[in-house]
Amino acid sequence: SSGINAEYGRRETISTRGDAMVKQGKKAETKGTLKKKVSELRKKVKSLTVEASGCDTEIKKLREHQSALAQTLEDKNVSCKEKQQLVDDLSAQHEKIMLEKDKVTQDLLSKQKKVKYLDQVKNNTYKMMCKTEDSIEKVRNRETERLQALVNIVDHMNREYPHLKPALHRATLLLNWRAVPEQM
Repeated sequence: SSGINAEYGRRETISTRGDAMVKQGKKAETKGTLKKKVSELRKKVKSLTVEASGCDTEIKKLREHQSALAQTLEDKNVSCKEKQQLVDDLSAQHEKIMLEKDKVTQDLLSKQKKVKYLDQVKNNTYKMMCKTEDSIEKVRNRETERLQALVNIVDHMNREYPHLKPALHRATLLLNWRAVPEQM
């Protein structure tokens, strides 16, 4: 009977403690409720572990995708640089061809003018603008001075306004070419 009384007293104490905790607004913590909480926490930990593993997998996939995009971007960047170099080379070739065309055109016009004057001389219809060697020399000097003045103006513009240099490039080359005495 004393074992039963002791067991009854223990249950009574547990019940009294449970009632006191309920009165204080606390839920009674029993071995069963603690086991239930531990079980729920284990489920949550397992769920979070699975979720974290999923996130790790997703992060790995995103990093692989980022790496692939970076490689694609690098490839396109290299391709773009190669194409820009090709454009620059073709532009330089075009500029060179245009300069050569201008030189050939100027040379052709000069020779056509010379042929025209020679035909006039042949047909006896040429009228000399300058009758003496002195006057010819004066006209030649005046034309040379005018050409040199143009060369100086373009050179000055190239020095003072460097941003205009590309636009003045052809004019500079043609004037310098014309400033060299013709060899005919």
